[in-house]
Amino acid sequence: MLNAPVYPPAAWFDEPIAVKAPYGVSSASLAEIMSVPAAWAIVLRHAPVMKLVVGGPQIQPFLTNMMIESFITYGGIVTPAQVAAIDADFRQLPASTWAAL
Repeated sequence: MLNAPVYPPAAWFDEPIAVKAPYGVSSASLAEIMSVPAAWAIVLRHAPVMKLVVGGPQIQPFLTNMMIESFITYGGIVTPAQVAAIDADFRQLPASTWAAL
C-alpha cells in the first residue's frame, strides 16, 4: 500500500498574465520569425543558408520549437557571430513589427 500525502485544495488561484517580451533569437521560434517578413529578411541577410535549411522536409515539423541558436550546435549552420548580428538587428525593429505574434 502506498502512503501518498493528501494535500488540501488551493485557497485561491491567480490567472497567469501573458507578458510580451522583446523578441530575439532566444525568444522566437523559426516559425514565428518566418511569419514576420522584416525579421525573416534579417535572418537571410546574415545567414542566407537558412532559406535552404528551413525548406527541407526533415526540419518542417520542428520549426515551431527550434530557435536560430539551435543551429550553432546542430551542424554549425550559423556561427555565434551571425546569431549575435541577427539578434542585434531584431532589437532595432519596432515592437509593432512583432504585433501579429
